[in-house]
Amino acid sequence: MKLRTVDISKADTRFCNVQWIEKESGKIFGMLRKEDYLTSLSRDQLVAKAAEYYGDINMIHPFREGNGRAQRIFFEHLIVNAGFDITWEGINPERWIKANEATVVCNYAPLADIFENCIGEPLAP
Repeated sequence: MKLRTVDISKADTRFCNVQWIEKESGKIFGMLRKEDYLTSLSRDQLVAKAAEYYGDINMIHPFREGNGRAQRIFFEHLIVNAGFDITWEGINPERWIKANEATVVCNYAPLADIFENCIGEPLAP
């Protein structure tokens, strides 16, 4: 996938300006690295952090197409690497959209509620 070269929006949500994609991505992924990719968190902490990072990465929206699919794959790996199971089944699409829209103003609670249902039990070592 190539980074987008134009500014984009969806409904009332305007995503990261194209000139800031690399800088903002670097900042977020740098924070993830400092937090050891969330590998030492309890389930409750992971739920909150996953929602926050998901919302922030979603606002960058680095690609013209496929952002949602890419994010879900990335977060599956991130969460499994942190030692927990995850499933995206059963998410109400309208609720998912509204939860992501709430992150525009740094309200991560609706997305955390969804991650609460998506992130399962710890994986066996």
